[in-house]
Amino acid sequence: MEPRSRMTTTRFPAERARIRDLRRWAETALPLLGFDGRQQAGVCDAVELVLTELGANAILHGCGGERSDVQLTAFLRYGTSGLLRVAVADPGSSRPEYRPPSADATCGRGLALVMGVVARFGVDDLPEGGKVVWGEIEVPASVRAVAAVDKQAGGRDVVPLSASVARTSRSRRAVGQLPGRPMLGRIPAA
Repeated sequence: MEPRSRMTTTRFPAERARIRDLRRWAETALPLLGFDGRQQAGVCDAVELVLTELGANAILHGCGGERSDVQLTAFLRYGTSGLLRVAVADPGSSRPEYRPPSADATCGRGLALVMGVVARFGVDDLPEGGKVVWGEIEVPASVRAVAAVDKQAGGRDVVPLSASVARTSRSRRAVGQLPGRPMLGRIPAA
């Protein structure tokens, strides 16, 4: 059997307190994508960081603040290319905007952190309105070498890539840059 892409999703209310639930979901979702405990340890921190930042931005900027009546969707997709896509969909139309924070700012570093761990970043419009903000984490070859992407994933939340919502979204060619902003590069490790 040929390996195929796998995707899992979860919905959560647009409340900052739910971000910790999103991180817990990532820990349980990675095995559904074919990662065993050792493989999961190689990517879990990066996945949780990206989910935390994209989820918080979706709440603050995509929804205009906390709204328990709005449901957001998070996606994890592991493809045969060795990229793990981490994405959050929100109903807003505003685009992520990177602004370097001042030295004494207490917030505003989220996108810089995300750009430091992802290989690619982008924003896709959804046909019904809203957007999906995503980052792709390059799974290290040492982790991929033992991955069993083609094994039975189990669980009702896993769907083939062809049926995914993110797959049917219209791209705005934002790969690697934010619309209307200069190209963002990877942030060098300190």
